[in-house]
Amino acid sequence: MVSGVENNNLLNNHSLHVGVLYPPNELHKPVLYSHSEADRQFKQLEKDIYQTEKSQKFENKRKTPLSVFMTIFAAAIGTGYLVFKKAMKW
Repeated sequence: MVSGVENNNLLNNHSLHVGVLYPPNELHKPVLYSHSEADRQFKQLEKDIYQTEKSQKFENKRKTPLSVFMTIFAAAIGTGYLVFKKAMKW
């Protein structure tokens, strides 16, 4: 009876491959903004995001196809003809 499976990959490969990490040349220096500058940049960012979302809406991308208008027009003419025909019988 076999209680397990041998892992030949671990037995044959004794050296582990480890990547080399390079430290950064300098640390990131945070930039401090005044309240008015930060508020102005935040409003600009918010405006840009809103305009992008608004331009990506379906209503702004697609126009109503001409076939929809033609179908509605044909249905209106057909209904008008039937109503006119019914009115002439009275």
